Amino acid sequence: MGRHRSSSIVPSSSTMASKKVNKATLKFGGETISLSKSKTQAAIRYNPGMKREKKRKNTELPEQIRDFEVVKVSRGLDQKLDALRAQPEVSVGTHVWVFDGEEDSPMIPTGYLYIEFKEGTPYEKEQALIEEFHLNVRQVVSADAYRVTTTPESPNPVKCAMLLQKKRIIKIAEPEFMAKPVTGDFNPPTGKFIGSQWHHENNGNQIPIIDIPNAVYGTHHFKKGADAKVRAAWDELQSLGSKNIKIAVIDTGFATDHPSLRGDGTKIRNSFNAANRSADVSPWFQASDGSWGVFSHGTSCAAVAAGAWDSQGVLGAAPNARIIPIKLDVLSDDAIQKAFEHALLNGADIISCSLGFPKPVPLSTYVSNYISRVARDGRNGKGLPIFVAAGNANPASNNQPRPVSDFAAHPEVMCITASNSLDESSSYTFFGPNTFLCAPSNGNEGVGITTATVSASGGSLVHGYTSRFGGTSSATPLTAGVCALILSANPNLTLAEIKDILRRSADKIGGGYDPNGRSPKLGYGRLNALRAVQMAMGNSGNSGSGSGSGSNTGGNTGGNTGGGGQTASQRGKVISKFLNVRSGPGTSNPKVAELLQGDIVNLFEKVSGFWRIGTNQFVSADYIQVIANNGAPAPGVRKGKVTSSFLNVRTGPATTNAKVGELKQGALVTIFETSSNGWHRIGDARWVIGTNIQEV
Repeated sequence: MGRHRSSSIVPSSSTMASKKVNKATLKFGGETISLSKSKTQAAIRYNPGMKREKKRKNTELPEQIRDFEVVKVSRGLDQKLDALRAQPEVSVGTHVWVFDGEEDSPMIPTGYLYIEFKEGTPYEKEQALIEEFHLNVRQVVSADAYRVTTTPESPNPVKCAMLLQKKRIIKIAEPEFMAKPVTGDFNPPTGKFIGSQWHHENNGNQIPIIDIPNAVYGTHHFKKGADAKVRAAWDELQSLGSKNIKIAVIDTGFATDHPSLRGDGTKIRNSFNAANRSADVSPWFQASDGSWGVFSHGTSCAAVAAGAWDSQGVLGAAPNARIIPIKLDVLSDDAIQKAFEHALLNGADIISCSLGFPKPVPLSTYVSNYISRVARDGRNGKGLPIFVAAGNANPASNNQPRPVSDFAAHPEVMCITASNSLDESSSYTFFGPNTFLCAPSNGNEGVGITTATVSASGGSLVHGYTSRFGGTSSATPLTAGVCALILSANPNLTLAEIKDILRRSADKIGGGYDPNGRSPKLGYGRLNALRAVQMAMGNSGNSGSGSGSGSNTGGNTGGNTGGGGQTASQRGKVISKFLNVRSGPGTSNPKVAELLQGDIVNLFEKVSGFWRIGTNQFVSADYIQVIANNGAPAPGVRKGKVTSSFLNVRTGPATTNAKVGELKQGALVTIFETSSNGWHRIGDARWVIGTNIQEV
């Protein structure tokens, strides 16, 4: 092919080729992509039949991608590449290109390009442009499309494609790359600040502070393993969670265009302002003096729960989950009801709420009843998990923690307190008998949470990141995000099952636990995402609490025959949160399994106050409700009537437990069990004193 060089059209080829391009933005596959030259990798191809230099013994062989050999150096890459090109056995030496600076995914230009001219371009002009860039035609794909290769006089393939794309007669010009294929294996997230999120995985090492350049938190702030095991849960799931899970975050405002919340553009769903019933969830607020400010709290909370994985490696516990942002900057009964109603009606799978009243006041009956309805009816009747921050001591209270109140004291929600990066209870956290779990946050000598934030500059929002978020405000959305991973593993779980998994999977840190394994400050323990996901998937998770309900207990998965082929006389339902299965009829016998609330078992015979439910498997009859064949409670279930003018309902069988309701004289209740001190359990965490109940 003859060469046409018209200096009036383009600069000389040597000029084009000599000007280095280290970053490239070009159209590829119908999209615009950005690439940069690797600073540590190049690739060479040897001449056919030329042997490579033999490697020394015990040295690692270089990575091979088809007929290219990847060369890796720590510095001086250009000089190394020039030296390799000068070797007689090397036919091609090329830079390697990478996406977003990620050196673990090298893209090697092969020297081929695909060129497509605009329809109607004269053949002569097509050939002139091909000659102008010193390209060789290797394949005529169609009348206006070619596969070509570069020559030593051509610009490098990436630059060549960029220059060609600027030509008016060019429709498409794309370089061909070579890369190693990846399988469907899960690749954990990476990024400069991935290690700064110690609450996902705490290795005990120092970490960089994202909002203080060149600063780190030292090792004395960390205890290895003092984390929520989120990264390990991702590995167990082999994903970052399901995109079908929606977390409603109720807070004071959100910067929905922050990269952490925007994600791929589909993360934010059904935004709602509960006070004015609009879609405006902006974090802006107007102070009493007329000035404007920004609430960053909601943006940070949403990002801790489900922030998208960004280029810096900052992400939430469930990065694939969707977010329903609900702005609640006014606490009135109407606004609160509308906030929870919006979550319910828009298909939220989880609610996270890190706000409350400024003073310890109870919720109104109207609001309390509505939250109960949301918890009961959500997720198409399976029950909607609601996580609420316990609250933090502040200067207004002389930094003294107090018992939880309002939202956090509601019996149907899960009240979350805070632990720190040393696996200690955070000293500021509020407390109470209904504390459900603690989750990693800041506090004491521990450090803050790295996540998204937002501030104001003039009249504009400034998107940023911080390593100083914390409080129970951060612990709560972290738990909500882990719940999204649990539902990603098993979306059919009921609310009772979710609560049980979270309870049984928690790590006991610190002390102060009662006989039921619950602490006023730590709940049932510190959140453990890995074990919770394993349990949701049907694995034991090494919980240390014996076998799960999938054991062979003659339960609802099998038939109704027991040892020796004996037929079960009745069936029963577990009414306690968990129930030990023992090898004989008595608590002195070894525990062989564990059942969960709601499990159905076959009842073969009653021995000394224990039901035999299988071969060498016995459970206490006090915690089994005999049911009829149709699943309804069998005749003989105890009912009671309130005899006093009013009767307090409490979370446990003693007056020291929190009041969660009140019954009026004549009210009828179902009695599920009676404690040793004479209190009746009439519902989940709902107890009344038996002296004011007449059985009917």
